[in-house]
Amino acid sequence: MADKTVMIIDDDADTREVLKLILQMEGYTVRIGKDVTDLYEIEKNPPGLILLDNWLDGKTGHDICFQLKITPKTAAIPVVLISASLNLGRTAESCRADGFICKPFDNDDLLQTVARFF
Repeated sequence: MADKTVMIIDDDADTREVLKLILQMEGYTVRIGKDVTDLYEIEKNPPGLILLDNWLDGKTGHDICFQLKITPKTAAIPVVLISASLNLGRTAESCRADGFICKPFDNDDLLQTVARFF
């Protein structure tokens, strides 16, 4: 069985907490981070899925996603961008993300998207 750990990287504390609660209620293990520095542990302890905000302090989610996807040790980890950005689908495609979720998100859509990767 795949690792049911989801790593949430979002600079908004309320968004992190809401996502964490929803996913934990469905039985997922959740790790959270608020910026690019929290991504360094991914190579050491890879999650089953990364939910990555597209707008973070210091670096964009799509830049981080692209870097993860071109790095052999992290390329296979599914990454889903989450944002209120316009054209998020196009952004997700250009950085090789495995999916995207638009904010504000519907809980059922979130859970269906996450479940696709486990």
